[in-house]
Amino acid sequence: MRHDYDIFEKFPDGSTIWRACISGRYETERKLHELAEQSNNEFYAIDIQVNQLVALGLKSASRSAAKAAANG
Repeated sequence: MRHDYDIFEKFPDGSTIWRACISGRYETERKLHELAEQSNNEFYAIDIQVNQLVALGLKSASRSAAKAAANG
């Protein structure tokens, strides 16, 4: 059974906004990464059927830093 996930964007002032509803964990993680590439804000998803947090703190800046560290 595929679960549905609501994706939210969290702004520096602590406010959040709903961005999408995605079916399936893989597709949700892919969408989180896609959104994080376009913004410096944090993104997270919640499994609406079990109220479980999927990912928190995805930021494009942190991923860019990880890439730079990996490339040395």
